[in-house]
Amino acid sequence: MRVTIKSLKAEVSNLEAEIKQTAYRLRHVERELLASQIDLRPGDDRAGAPEPLADAISQAALDATLRAEGEWELDVTEPGLGGAHSADRINVYIRSDEGLQWADANMKKDGANPYEKNGDFAWCGAFAAYCWAILKPEIRKRTFPSTYRLWRDWQSRRIPTAAMRSGDIVVVWNDSASQADRERKPYGHHITICRQPGADAFTTWEGNARANGPDGRYREGVGTRERELSTVAVVYRPQVSDLT
Repeated sequence: MRVTIKSLKAEVSNLEAEIKQTAYRLRHVERELLASQIDLRPGDDRAGAPEPLADAISQAALDATLRAEGEWELDVTEPGLGGAHSADRINVYIRSDEGLQWADANMKKDGANPYEKNGDFAWCGAFAAYCWAILKPEIRKRTFPSTYRLWRDWQSRRIPTAAMRSGDIVVVWNDSASQADRERKPYGHHITICRQPGADAFTTWEGNARANGPDGRYREGVGTRERELSTVAVVYRPQVSDLT
């Protein structure tokens, strides 16, 4: 493989992103450890206390939301929109072993091409797959590229909207979708991850969408925003058998 200045810069950028991710995870672990030390009084063995992360799916969902938040902190935008990262990270979501593992990130060209500009690839599912990297590789590659594939493969993973919790994979319709459009496309338009559920709305972590970045700008890329529950098409929750 020929080494170029461009490829070296891309490698450096990816390494910097990995360092930031690791630093974020360390800070989170430190906060959890400190909280546990404060809560656990001498002689308190917490016998019979509920363990909120007792099952593997709850832990995997927590990991997915932390991974999403870490990517959000990197300030990933579509190319040309001023983010600290752009195509370098989007290609990771689409092409890497932790994402979709698709060699081709440009649906407008033949062959294995990288993502270069907005519109080359609808990568909302790729971002969700990267956040849920603990899922089996074949599931991420086959099921996560589109809302239709999730609908096709994961009917048994559907849960009621009212039961939504952090980390769930939430497919929404566009805000402007008509009732007729919703009926034609029951599988929805866009893939998000639930950050926090609410009574009438929920907040998201999402990619390939207009949402708020870490600097407060509302721009297109990896972001967080509030969406009305009325826009929810389907909510999916992985099962233990889906994990690696």
